[in-house]
Amino acid sequence: MKMLKKEFINEKRGDRIMKNKKGFLLAEETLKLIIAIIAIGLLAYLLMSLYFSAKTSKEMEQARETLPFLMNETIAGRTSVDIYNPKGWWLGSWPHEVEKGILFFKEREIQFPKTCSNLGLASCICICEEENAESCDNDGICLDNKGFSIEGNSIKIENPPVTVNIDQTNKILKKAG
Repeated sequence: MKMLKKEFINEKRGDRIMKNKKGFLLAEETLKLIIAIIAIGLLAYLLMSLYFSAKTSKEMEQARETLPFLMNETIAGRTSVDIYNPKGWWLGSWPHEVEKGILFFKEREIQFPKTCSNLGLASCICICEEENAESCDNDGICLDNKGFSIEGNSIKIENPPVTVNIDQTNKILKKAG
């Protein structure tokens, strides 16, 4: 009888140990899963960062080629020029007023890119990712405007090619259409 009790007790201890092992294994697998999800998230972040970095550098290269082309065509006396790249960016003449704020709290202020003032220019033409001076400083290219300005201060490069008409008499660039 004593032997049976002892075996019965050992059996119960074994079950408890097995239950604890199962709980331990569950926690271990959960930890592995969480680490795997974090690793996949970091990998996705890294890949997206590389993609957007390459995309931005490609668009900057397009802007570096487009703006001198536009200014050369303007100086050469052309009456119009087609701009193809970078799609979704802005062609702007500076300084000009920019509206800031939301809803009823909008205000207008005159902006001028630091890139232009650092070059010693009183006015300039830039191709920028967004329609503000800060974007031109961070993600844009600026050149001397040679006395030309843009009608309405900016032209969005959407649905390329965008045809820009050049009024040589009044020195104004404006979007065709």
